[in-house]
Amino acid sequence: MRIVRNYSILTDMTGIASSTFIWFREGLEAWLIVQMAWLMIQNNRQRLIVLGSTLAAMFAAGALALGAREFVTNDFDAVEGWTALAAAGLLFWTAWFCHSAAQHLDKIRDNLNSNGSLAALSLIVFLTVFREGAEIVAFLTGIYVAGTSIMDISLGAVIGLLGLAVLVWSASAQIKRIPIKKIFRSSRYIFTALAIYFTYYGLHELLE
Repeated sequence: MRIVRNYSILTDMTGIASSTFIWFREGLEAWLIVQMAWLMIQNNRQRLIVLGSTLAAMFAAGALALGAREFVTNDFDAVEGWTALAAAGLLFWTAWFCHSAAQHLDKIRDNLNSNGSLAALSLIVFLTVFREGAEIVAFLTGIYVAGTSIMDISLGAVIGLLGLAVLVWSASAQIKRIPIKKIFRSSRYIFTALAIYFTYYGLHELLE
């Protein structure tokens, strides 16, 4: 009985820690993209475009989260294994092959410096921010189907976002001093560990 209880506590702590890390890491990248784009803005029209596109991307990611919840709730037994495997693949791709925030910022900088199309600027900002939100949804869905409760995921979100808020508050005036490369390099191995776990869980569910 004690072993079962200890395993349950360990599972809860792992789920909370995973949710915390995902919210912090993906939130940091989204904030960097928007913050650096904001610093490069040259006029009010561009400012409105960046702000509007960011808000639209956040609402779109929220709608995706609602859809993902309905998907796994209505047909949970059939999809939990495949959902875990999909999350594992996305985690591994994000860790080792995904474009960094710096590459997305290069596209935004090129548009702003060349006084490019506002529609193009809107699309670039929307897609880059939405991608971070979509990754959060995919990763948290994987954690959920692997057994983490909504309450634990929410607790991890609060902790992760509070940590991000502290970092943003303390580093907004010195954004270039944030050790971005070290943070993302370290996150690569944590994402890889999560991908291995999701792969194991997904295959286990499909083979049962």
